[in-house]
Amino acid sequence: MCVFIYFVSILDGNASWVEACQKKGIHVTAYSPLGSQANGRDLIHDSTVEKIAKKLNKSPGQVLVRWAIQRGTSVIPKSTNPDRIKENMHVFNWVLPDQDFNVLSNISDQERVLHGEDLFVNKNDGPYRSVADIWDHED
Repeated sequence: MCVFIYFVSILDGNASWVEACQKKGIHVTAYSPLGSQANGRDLIHDSTVEKIAKKLNKSPGQVLVRWAIQRGTSVIPKSTNPDRIKENMHVFNWVLPDQDFNVLSNISDQERVLHGEDLFVNKNDGPYRSVADIWDHED
């Protein structure tokens, strides 16, 4: 049996939530983990990410996708560019060195730039008409 649980507004890149989910056997998926120029934090152009990417001869997108996979989450990078989509697939035959992984894990200003309501709530026809309908209010 497979159960899907949507965490809409609580993860926000917070490592303690990811760890808590993993301890309970809940798999976390990162949707659009590369950031967004239009909506806030643009991780693709973060100087730390760019520095690590250059050192490893990888793109910033590859570094961010690899980081998410390496921390134990699955990743759904959002892109409409065919070249970047192909590039994002080349993250399985290498690993981030521990030092770089730790640096990426401690980037400040990690925040959600895509709110789950746009993805999981159908205000007119769906079973969930608001984020409150999804959340069970158990902390």
